[in-house]
Amino acid sequence: MKLWEKRGHNSLNDLVERFSVGKDYIYDSKLAIYDVKGTIAHVKMLNKIGVLSDEETVKVLSELEFLGKKFEKEPPTLKIEDEDIHTYIENYLVSRLGDLGKKIHTGRSRNDQVLTALRLYEKDKLKEIIRSIDDLLKELITLSNKLKERKVPMIG
Repeated sequence: MKLWEKRGHNSLNDLVERFSVGKDYIYDSKLAIYDVKGTIAHVKMLNKIGVLSDEETVKVLSELEFLGKKFEKEPPTLKIEDEDIHTYIENYLVSRLGDLGKKIHTGRSRNDQVLTALRLYEKDKLKEIIRSIDDLLKELITLSNKLKERKVPMIG
């Protein structure tokens, strides 16, 4: 079921759906693992405050961890009908766990999901950039040590 779909009503017009979803479903596959990580943290919080029992938490975490491992090997190929990665994950959980899968959004807005996934993604990308800069600096130091006796003409 889609986020904006209501039971007993006609499905969304295809043109409206294509406009609303745009290309988000393509970009969302890059956020899949981060959405899973954010959802895992949220599920643990739901357990801590008593919304999910220990048994429910184990079931949901097991499915999310399976999905996370699957996404690490290969990100999902989302279709426009999937709407976005958040709905894709919820639909997966509902298909595996029934109504329990719907509980994962308790106390969590769609904006919160998106921001959490984006922040985790950006954090990983920043770590990659920092590693690249560190590698570059090491190379520059090595090169400067090799060439420290070489004279460089300067205009001054």
